Amino acid sequence: MLTYEKDIKPIKITAREAYKQSVETEEYLNTLRDVYSDIQGNIKDGYTNAHFFYDSMSLVNRVYRELLAQDYNLTLEKEKTCYHLTADWSDVDLDPNKKYILPLDDATSWEGELYYATIVNDHWAIAKAFTDTQIIEGGCTVTAKDIEDAPEWVKAIEPVEV
Repeated sequence: MLTYEKDIKPIKITAREAYKQSVETEEYLNTLRDVYSDIQGNIKDGYTNAHFFYDSMSLVNRVYRELLAQDYNLTLEKEKTCYHLTADWSDVDLDPNKKYILPLDDATSWEGELYYATIVNDHWAIAKAFTDTQIIEGGCTVTAKDIEDAPEWVKAIEPVEV
């Protein structure tokens, strides 16, 4: 059965419900900022996990889903008065002493060149070459530390060890 736009009834909520939803969203975004800040701090200090404690089941579930989407190993336990969430990244296989290239999958120029993320003059940029060998010989490799400090769009690229 087809539904037409004129048949869809808008969902009405009270001003109090709208306010509550906006406050919860702001709290969630602030919580995520704190979580990622704590994780980055722990990484810089050489730790391979982070612990978070929450009173709200709905908030811990939202944070859990976000971190799970980022491929963290997670443990969630109910304690007496709160929820204990542990994020672990000990199995990350990037060796800080190795070099990597960052190919942008499914991206090619009209001439058939492949695109790679790299650092040029201390800024992230896109380089292109016909082969991985050309990009390596051109000095467009990066380290695990470079990737760790990179913007999110770079971190989303699967590194290839060279």
